[in-house]
Order: sequence, then structure tokens, then C-alpha cells
Amino acid sequence: MAPQSSRLLLLCLTIVALLFNQADISGQGIGQGSGTRIDGKYKFMPIPYLNYDRSMGFSLGAVPLLMFNPSEKDTISPSSIVGGLGLYTTNKTWFLMGFGMFYLGEDNWRITTAGGIGNVNFQFYLDDIVGGWIPYQSEASFFMFKLERRLYKKLYGGVSYIFADVITSTENLPLSDSLTLHGVGFNLSFDKRDNPYYPRSGSLTSLKYNTYPEFLGNENISKKIELETNHYFSTRRDIDVVAARFYSGFGLGDLAFSQQFIVNGKDIRGYTQGAFRGNYLLALQGEYRWNFNDRWGAVGFAGVATVFEAINEADNGKLLPGIGTGIRFRAFPETNFSVGLDVAAGVDDWGIYFQIGEAF
Repeated sequence: MAPQSSRLLLLCLTIVALLFNQADISGQGIGQGSGTRIDGKYKFMPIPYLNYDRSMGFSLGAVPLLMFNPSEKDTISPSSIVGGLGLYTTNKTWFLMGFGMFYLGEDNWRITTAGGIGNVNFQFYLDDIVGGWIPYQSEASFFMFKLERRLYKKLYGGVSYIFADVITSTENLPLSDSLTLHGVGFNLSFDKRDNPYYPRSGSLTSLKYNTYPEFLGNENISKKIELETNHYFSTRRDIDVVAARFYSGFGLGDLAFSQQFIVNGKDIRGYTQGAFRGNYLLALQGEYRWNFNDRWGAVGFAGVATVFEAINEADNGKLLPGIGTGIRFRAFPETNFSVGLDVAAGVDDWGIYFQIGEAF
């Protein structure tokens, strides 16, 4: 199988997912700093980006964020947010992206959009043929757009479109490939969280279906189904939070290499080398969020994941635990929107993660 993957695309989409999980805000949160809107029309926060993993090395960059209220008359919708991300790593990976999430019409409409370009140097592990790591380089660009509508009370439904173009080559093997994806998605979410940026109670359950059909020009005809549920419980007199998450991803049809699920990032921190990937992924994790200061907090987390129909047969059903801790800084105190750094360890792997918002 030719290595058509780009971790660039994975990182960009992970950042978008972290920022923009859907939310219903009919409840106004618990405690100070748990509202859904900033004071005033807008607030700007430039944030430095720092990251490390064992494949790309150190990453340095910047994340400018602008949170704003699109309409003074609409006091129900959460504040919207736009931002950018630019970084460069010690293994000469780079990328630029922009993103935005807009809550409109008293939170009856939501629009998410993002796009980016870059060049990534990464690797994958193949034990059947070469018995080791295969480094590769990918030039990639992507764009995504999602439109959602409140259907009934806390139930939201929406459609999405995603485009990705990846050109991949390897140094050690005579392999070169290009991949263009056009995907159409449909999703439903039932959201009982009290706050879109920092939930202290409630839950979020969502079902996502993405298809890459032939009539849109896809060479790899495939589908992906994702089911996830997050639950939140306040503790220590509504100051701290216990959060739990279950995620399942299923790939159907002629799944391209870049469409496979990777044990990395949001659904088990502690794996950065891209060793474990397959057509199916299951993950379970929990996190304690300790708020010891008005602007500062810390987290501790642990979880386990596994993949099936893995690229390496020996990885099928293998339990992959991860554990770690991190620090948080509230960039926008009114909404408790935070940024931070996590350090986590897995099986023979570890990494440092820059977080925009909470992990889930």
C-alpha cells in the first residue's frame, strides 16, 4: 500500500474538532467564569504554540484567537471565534491554517469552516515487508465547511463538505502517490452540556457519517462512521470537573491510507509516532480538571485504545493505554476557554501536546 497519509491533515482536523464540538447552551453554566459569552464586542488573544513529539521533534508557532459577538441583539448565542495557526518543526515540517466557528440566530444556526496548507515529514511502521519505520513527506492542503441547524430542543443536525489534496513521496522506497478526497458528511448530536467551551455538567453524544462517493471524483470509494459520547460531572463545590469520553470510529469500503484511524492525540494522548493505525478504532478515557486559580488549572488523565483491521496484523485488538497530566490557562475567562500543554506517555512512546480548548 502506498503511503498516502499526511499527519498535517490529521493535526489540522484535530484542532478543529477540539475547538468546535457542537453545544447547546440553554443552561448558563455553574459557577464563576462558566458563561457562554464574552463581555463587549470582541477580545483578541495571541498565543504562542509549543509542542513536541518523537517523530517531528519540537514545534514552534503562534495561535492568534479572536472571540466576538456577531450581534448585540442576540444574547442567547455563545460568542463566536476565529483564529489561525502557523508552526514550524525541527524536522522541517510546516503548515498554516485558519478556522472559524460562528453561533448565529439565537444558537439555531452554527457554521464551522477551516482551511490550510503545508508540508509534513512523518513516518509509518510496516512489519510485514521492511520490518521497520518508513519515513515520508507529504504536501497537503485541505478545506472543510459544516452547517448545522437546531432540529428540536437539544438535538442538532447538519451537513458538511471536506476537500483534501495530498502528494506523498518516500526516500527509502520507490513510492510516490497523490490523493484527492471530496467528502460529504451528515451528523446528529444530542447536547446537554451547560457550556460549549468548558462544560461542568451534562453530556454530548454525536453520530457522524462521511462518504467519499465516486461521482465526486474520488478514486477510493469509502465511508466513515463515528460515534462518540462525552459526560461531565462537577465536583469540589462546582469548582472542578470530572470528564469521561468513549469514541468509536469505523471505516468501510476502499479506505485510503490517509483515512485510517490513528491512535494519537484526542483519543488517547501518549502516542506520537503513528505506529498504531487501522480501519476501526475504539477508545475510552477519563480526565480530572483541577481549577486551583481564577486563570490557571491542571488536568490528569488516563485511557485505553485499540485498533482493528490494522496496517500491522499483530496490532489488531492490542490494548494501548495512555496516561498524562497538563496545565491550563484561561485565555478568555468569561467563557473559561483555555489553552494549555499536556505531557503523556503510552506504550514505548510519549509526547507533549499543545491544547486549544479542552481535549474533549
